[in-house]
Amino acid sequence: MKIIVDEIKTRSPFKDLFTIKSATLSAITKSMKKDGFNEAEPLVYWQIKGVGHVLVDGHTRLEAAKQAGLATVEAVRMDFDDELKAVEYAISRQKNRRNLTDSEMISCLSELDKLRSSSHGGDRKSSAQHCALEGRSSKQTAEVLGVSARKVEQARTIQDHADEETVQAVKDGDMSINKAYNETQARRRGESKENIHCRQYAQGNNQSNSNDDEKRV
Repeated sequence: MKIIVDEIKTRSPFKDLFTIKSATLSAITKSMKKDGFNEAEPLVYWQIKGVGHVLVDGHTRLEAAKQAGLATVEAVRMDFDDELKAVEYAISRQKNRRNLTDSEMISCLSELDKLRSSSHGGDRKSSAQHCALEGRSSKQTAEVLGVSARKVEQARTIQDHADEETVQAVKDGDMSINKAYNETQARRRGESKENIHCRQYAQGNNQSNSNDDEKRV
């Protein structure tokens, strides 16, 4: 169905999942100026009460339509149980068109984990429950992203333990997830060894002081 361009709203988290690439935008805009909107590739929106037509998939095409001066675009409405399901759909659409970059993957993972955490109410669970949930989540997320569960776990390690510079490098596309993971784990192992050394040194000093006290007695 035809939808007036100005009636379609963009909002987080959907508009933040994928960066609009200038070269792709330019090519699609040029095509739309010549041939109009391709009805075979409609936009997908979610009708949210009190908000309106919220764009789920097709942000580059919507922007191209605006730049091409189109008044209407072809769009289809889809209903979702919740925001998590809508985000999973948006990611799967992009995944089916191409392989996600590491930068896109870690951004999508961050959003998926945030939404899943909210859906579980943020309850604190036992260590065993937490590990079980993480394992299931890794498999589910891997299927959505089209990657291995191992890569999802590596990306989560980066999010949880890497320094800000490393995380940003992955998000900017300047470092791969694999490299960032290996560097993060190496740093963590180094810190662990340092902590052990410091603890042993402290214990040695305490023992030495204890022996000195005994001698004085």
